[in-house]
Amino acid sequence: MDAPPNYADNHAYRMQASLSAEQQASGRASAELILAELAKVREEGGSGEFGRFSDERVEAALRRVGCGEKHGVSVGNGYYAVYTGVVCVSGRVTKDELTGEVHGVYAEPQPGEGPCVENRGGH
Repeated sequence: MDAPPNYADNHAYRMQASLSAEQQASGRASAELILAELAKVREEGGSGEFGRFSDERVEAALRRVGCGEKHGVSVGNGYYAVYTGVVCVSGRVTKDELTGEVHGVYAEPQPGEGPCVENRGGH
């Protein structure tokens, strides 16, 4: 099935920067550190509604591995996103799920959420 005319242009804001093999490797190393710290949050238990942990607990875990405001940290509803200065690491952390994906920054990220959060609207 063919895409509608101008589909690519109309969805360009969702594009992510491509990553070199070196950037991917750096991102994987960062993701391992982040996931190890977030695993501790899960091990401690105490999740709330829908198995989600408080944003404060997730943010505290990210701060413990050096991720702060300058890293475009975005946390909410079991989701997290961090900009390492090279790549994005984002995923979910809930009672039943812990994921981490390495990817490039978005061409037009969600306003106010850092470079690693997909824009939920459009341009």
